[in-house]
Amino acid sequence: MSNIGIEILLGQLKAAHDGLEQTMEGVTDKVAQFMPPGTANPIAGTYAHVVFTEDLFVHRFLKKNQPLFETTFKDKTGASEVQPLDWQIAYPKWLKEVNLDVQKFREYAKAVFAESEEYVASLTDADLEKEADLSSFGMGTRKVYDFIANLMSGHVYPIMGEISVLKGIQGLKEYPF
Repeated sequence: MSNIGIEILLGQLKAAHDGLEQTMEGVTDKVAQFMPPGTANPIAGTYAHVVFTEDLFVHRFLKKNQPLFETTFKDKTGASEVQPLDWQIAYPKWLKEVNLDVQKFREYAKAVFAESEEYVASLTDADLEKEADLSSFGMGTRKVYDFIANLMSGHVYPIMGEISVLKGIQGLKEYPF
C-alpha cells in the first residue's frame, strides 16, 4: 500500500465515525434504553458495543497498550459497566442491560475515535502489512489494513443501521441524511 492507501483507510474510518455520531443525534438516555420487541438490542448496548470494541481493538491489539476505558476514562465512560470479554454468556446479557449517560458516553466515543484516527494517520506501508493476532476472539490473524477496513470502519455501518431502525421505531429521524 502507499500513502494513498493510508489516506483511504483514514477517510473511511473518519466517515464511519462521523456517520455514527450523526446517527446518534437526538438519542436521549431514555431513547437509548428503549427495549425493542423480539431479540433486538437497545441502542445503549449497540452503541456502547461498537465504541468499547474499537477502543479495545485499537489499543490492545494494534497499539499494544491499555484501552481508554482502563486509563483516561476508567469509571468515566458514561456506561454503567464496561463491555465484558465473555462473548458467550456475559456479553449478550450486557447488551440488554447496560445503561448509558448518552452525552457522557459520546465524549468517551469522541476520544476513542480521535485516538483511532490518529493511530491510522501515523501508520506506514510496512505497518499496514503487519499481522494483528485476534485468535483470542476466534478471529485468527488479520493484516492491519484488513483490520482497519473491516473490523473498524466496516463494523460501524451495520451498527448505524441498527440504531437508525431503533430510532425510527421510537418516532425519531433515522439516518442523518
